[in-house]
Amino acid sequence: MAIEWGITGFSSDMSCKVLDNTTLAPSNVLQAGAPFQIEIRWKVPPALASLISAGDSFRLRAYAESVGPGQEIQVGATEIEPGVFNKLDYVHTMTVSPNPLLGEGVAFSGTPVSGIYNIMCVLQHLNGGVPTGHSGLAEYANTVMLKAP
Repeated sequence: MAIEWGITGFSSDMSCKVLDNTTLAPSNVLQAGAPFQIEIRWKVPPALASLISAGDSFRLRAYAESVGPGQEIQVGATEIEPGVFNKLDYVHTMTVSPNPLLGEGVAFSGTPVSGIYNIMCVLQHLNGGVPTGHSGLAEYANTVMLKAP
């Protein structure tokens, strides 16, 4: 997916992947209730990297959307990554603990959930803590299954 850099007309890449908290390897099947991590990567266009200063930062959020019956929620906390002058490549690892996603067959609002989720990450550039017009999103390439404990 991509980041759109507002009125500049620039765009850059953004990606995310879900990591099993035990092995730190990308995973499509996780244990419900167990923590996991989301690795978020993004690029700043070279023409804009020199404009990033100590007052800049990136606000990161991750969301889970159920495939079939289940939850649609923000997972993990909203996190901030500081901007760095002339830095082109960023990586931020978000730990989702406690893991709020229900596993396959567990009841949610009286209905058994599928336990299958799409994970989406959202980035917003902040200048002095104020959101700018620079934002982006990335979806994990695979759906994730949460096994009931």
